[in-house]
Amino acid sequence: MNILLSNGSGGAVFDYDGDGLVDLYLLNWGPLEGVTGESAGTPREPNRLYRNLGHGTFEDVTAKAGLAGGSYASAACVGDIDNDGHPDLFIAGIGRSQLFRNRGDGTFEDTTARAGVASDRAGISATFVDVDNDGLLDLYVCNYLTYIPDRASEQNPGAYPGPLAYAGQANVLFRNRGDGTFGDVTRESGLYSPGQRGMAVTAFDCDRDGDADLYVSNDDTPNQLWLNDGKGHFREVGVEAGVAFNSIGEAPGSMNAAIGDVDGDGLSDIFVTRLGYGSLYVRTPQGLYDDRMWASGLGRLTQKYVGWGGEFLDYDNDGDLDIVVANGSAFVLEGTDTLLLANDGRGNFTDTSAAGGAFFTTPVNGRGNAALDYDNDGRMDFLITALADRAFLLRNRTTTANHWLKLELEGSKTNRSAYGALLTVKAGDLTLSAEMRCPTGFLTQSDARPHFGLGAHTKVERLEIRWPSGRVQVLTDLPADQILKVKEPQS
Repeated sequence: MNILLSNGSGGAVFDYDGDGLVDLYLLNWGPLEGVTGESAGTPREPNRLYRNLGHGTFEDVTAKAGLAGGSYASAACVGDIDNDGHPDLFIAGIGRSQLFRNRGDGTFEDTTARAGVASDRAGISATFVDVDNDGLLDLYVCNYLTYIPDRASEQNPGAYPGPLAYAGQANVLFRNRGDGTFGDVTRESGLYSPGQRGMAVTAFDCDRDGDADLYVSNDDTPNQLWLNDGKGHFREVGVEAGVAFNSIGEAPGSMNAAIGDVDGDGLSDIFVTRLGYGSLYVRTPQGLYDDRMWASGLGRLTQKYVGWGGEFLDYDNDGDLDIVVANGSAFVLEGTDTLLLANDGRGNFTDTSAAGGAFFTTPVNGRGNAALDYDNDGRMDFLITALADRAFLLRNRTTTANHWLKLELEGSKTNRSAYGALLTVKAGDLTLSAEMRCPTGFLTQSDARPHFGLGAHTKVERLEIRWPSGRVQVLTDLPADQILKVKEPQS
């Protein structure tokens, strides 16, 4: 019907009650005048919080938790903003965003107004990130565009116009003051950029220098890479680094960026889904990126689809990152296939969807996509939200003798969520790198617990954790096939 409705809604995967099982929070639209088309007085379907019961089943605890939400919800992100050990929740929405503080007793309170993060913009993505390494999580909110209901398409009569027909909205960085409130520091941080139409933001330490950088996926305008100077001041280097355009020099609608080391060289690579040719930006030792979308095989495998949520996950625990892509049309509801793409360990991919099960031949208008291990069996599952359809939770039934290690990290001087911690795992001939971060994708946040497939190795000889505080912690001789809880040393 229009450009806002075409995007859909997502959710978040997080352990809201601290029982060691990740729960699911799914978002719903609400009636919005000029956008959704419902008559006046149409009731809003609430967002839904599903508590994981640990038996492969879930319980709807939305009303009990106080998380029905309101308005037109797009995306969610999770982080412990007050370092009390309980993950808090932010919802980015069209015309209204909300911040919910976790009380720690299974309930949440809406602190949006008091925290100073209320907004009437078109929020479509957000991430928690400690930009200045002060131990407090800040909030970056990605805004889309200023929608005008009666605007028509001149190039494509009968269809809604594209994003360039509307004015973009500037994204916002809110700095955590540590007293339950946030301040808008977008301009002083160097992040003010009103000409884009943001679709998703991804926080990660792209140069592994100990501070969080930001990658913003934009719709029909070049993507942006914002480098942090370590003090929360940023400069934009997207064109310079080679991540602003795709391999043929276009800036088509980008949906989101997944982060991971696809070729095992210890550097963070970027997979971007697009309405058009996507990108696999592989980082070079010189600090630039090479778009390997076609050389990796991904161009051929994905070119006939419109990719929305693309996520890395090692589904067979062989020690390399595979990809799941949620595909769907921006204009019709017919649905299309989801892709399961296997990595050969060197960053080359093949389509293994046919072996993935019936879901991969079921037409779905996919949007959000979250990687998670909801049953804690060490095999990565995934959750897809769909346009005008139910959500899909896919349990991994892969039969393999491969081993794994999953981490639960807790910061002390570092922010309690441990976002920004850099991880290196050595197991036999495997050396694996990852980052503990707020894992936001298109509309969704994945399971934040870092997961490592170990192949045939039954133990990890060395785990190195570089905490954002500067502390380096080394653990040795760790048995595989466990969820290991690690707390940052006090000194």
